[in-house]
Amino acid sequence: MWYWQDGWWGFGMGLMMLVVWLPLVLAVVWLVTRPWGRGPMRDDDRPDALEVARRSYARGDIDRPRYVQIVKDLGGTPPRDG
Repeated sequence: MWYWQDGWWGFGMGLMMLVVWLPLVLAVVWLVTRPWGRGPMRDDDRPDALEVARRSYARGDIDRPRYVQIVKDLGGTPPRDG
């Protein structure tokens, strides 16, 4: 049977228990709280093609004529000039 010892021996035993158990407890907490649902994007999380075109235009990746052409090709309403 284990008894808590007085003095440095008891302090060392407590410290060793902390060194062993703390990482195990933290690992279990991390595994339990880990966001498992962050795999591939679901369809409702994906932006549609028009949104991708809007973002590309806003970032300056594509110019206005290319953006208008993409919107027309995708069946959206192109923005008015002016």
